[in-house]
Amino acid sequence: MPNDPSKPSVRKGEHQNTARLVLVLETLMAASVDGLRLIDVVEASGLSVAVAHRLLAGMVAYGLVDQDAETNRYFLGLKLLSLTAGATERHGIARCAEGPLEQLAKETGDTIYLSLPSGDDSVCVDRREGSFPIRTLTLNLGDRRPLGVGGGSMALLAFQEDAFIADILARDRARRQSYGIDDAWLEAALKEARARGYTMNDGRLIQGMSGVGVPICRADGRAVAALSLAAIADRLGGERLAWVVGLLKQAAAKIEADASVIINSRIAKRGATKTA
Repeated sequence: MPNDPSKPSVRKGEHQNTARLVLVLETLMAASVDGLRLIDVVEASGLSVAVAHRLLAGMVAYGLVDQDAETNRYFLGLKLLSLTAGATERHGIARCAEGPLEQLAKETGDTIYLSLPSGDDSVCVDRREGSFPIRTLTLNLGDRRPLGVGGGSMALLAFQEDAFIADILARDRARRQSYGIDDAWLEAALKEARARGYTMNDGRLIQGMSGVGVPICRADGRAVAALSLAAIADRLGGERLAWVVGLLKQAAAKIEADASVIINSRIAKRGATKTA
């Protein structure tokens, strides 16, 4: 809906067309299985029929959006797969995380996620499902959440510089509140996460479901990615919680080691720039 605080708004200015394009793509992403009619896109985005139709036609022409010939419904285009693959490899983390993610899902039986930061959001770039019969598929590939919403997203935010955290907390309040996350709870949760090394989301987003997250950090301690596990609440308590956290931290350490040269390259470049 146009006034939904969890959706991006379109403001007039030099980037208005780009903002509209992103809004349409995110609207289609929310209906990735069934697709949307033109009128559905208009109602969900708040754009006019003419603007929505023009944007969709352009994206169909360039492969970013597909249109079913029989139903006239619009879907995200397959070309986005290749673009997504390139984006997730910017740190080389996604490739290095494949083995640890699979092993975590196998050992725990639960659902494991890999998230990367993107501006003020976290983005799910990989998901592995375990064998436990009750699945907790809280995120799909490509789903975005405001930083601080969910186990992995909280881990991405908690392990940043204080100034960055304060800046995020000062913004995006309405988006976080649309997920039931208030500032007082989040500030306390972030402080606790930094003290113990992992985040805990105990049914805050979905009743009966819990999540735990750990950061994947550069040498300076800043998170560049996060691993998280989601399960029914009964499976994340007591000794099992400690066991799960231990496995997640071991996996994060392996990814940090395997991707060390890549994820720490920005620190080296920043230092070289300062001394130049």
